[in-house]
Amino acid sequence: MANEKFFRMLGLAARMRAVAFGEGAVKDSIKSKKAKLVIVASDASDNTKKKFFNSCEFYEVDIIEHGDKLTLGKMTGREFAAVLGITNQDIASELRKCADLNE
Repeated sequence: MANEKFFRMLGLAARMRAVAFGEGAVKDSIKSKKAKLVIVASDASDNTKKKFFNSCEFYEVDIIEHGDKLTLGKMTGREFAAVLGITNQDIASELRKCADLNE
C-alpha cells in the first residue's frame, strides 16, 4: 500500500514538473539546493549510488534508495531512471514518509 502511494506521488511530481531527470540535471539541482529529495534506483550502479550519496551528504540533501530503474522510469514517463531529483518540498516529504513505511 505504501509502495503504491510512493509511486503515485512520484507520478504526480512528474506531472507537476517537479522532477529533475538524468545525472547532470540531478547533480545541478543538488548543488543549487533546488532538490529537496534525491531518489536512486536500487539497481543503479554502485558508482552512481556512491556519487549521489556523497554529493547529497556534502550538500545536505536527503537521499533514498527506492524502486528499480524501470519502475522509476515508468512512473515518471521515461523508459528508465537511475536517479531522480524531487524539487517540490511537499511531494518530497510525502515520498520520504512512504519510503520509510516500506522499510
